[in-house]
Amino acid sequence: MTDNQNIADLPDWAQTVIRDLRSEAATNRRTAQEATAERDSLREQLHAKATAEALESVRSLMADPEDLARFVDAAELVGDDGAPDAAKYTEAAKKLVESKPHLAPRGKDFGAPVGGAGRSGNGVGGARPRAERHDTDAQIQAGQQDFINAVRGS
Repeated sequence: MTDNQNIADLPDWAQTVIRDLRSEAATNRRTAQEATAERDSLREQLHAKATAEALESVRSLMADPEDLARFVDAAELVGDDGAPDAAKYTEAAKKLVESKPHLAPRGKDFGAPVGGAGRSGNGVGGARPRAERHDTDAQIQAGQQDFINAVRGS
């Protein structure tokens, strides 16, 4: 019975049961929607983490692992389950570096040449020093603390 007039004609106990069932169904729908949203969020986080790990696995093969995404179709890098596959990343990176050798990591800098260092302080023709890795979360936290201290006048 979906017509309100027909429901109103039912005894009070039946109307109470129908209201309770509708309320329970609405609660279950909300719970299911929240669970679906949480599942989707966790799936995205897991996918991002798996992608980062797969890219990290090809760091020794390529100067910039992000180049893999620029030159290779993402569909070729996932497994049957749709998750990033580190083995496929490695295989694709090897093929890409074979076809585009300039994407391979540069050789190490073995110090200044016999004649001394260039104007930059690096050995002439040597590799540039790699930038330090920074902990972004720690920097943000420190910046927030500095801001709070500045506002408080400390």
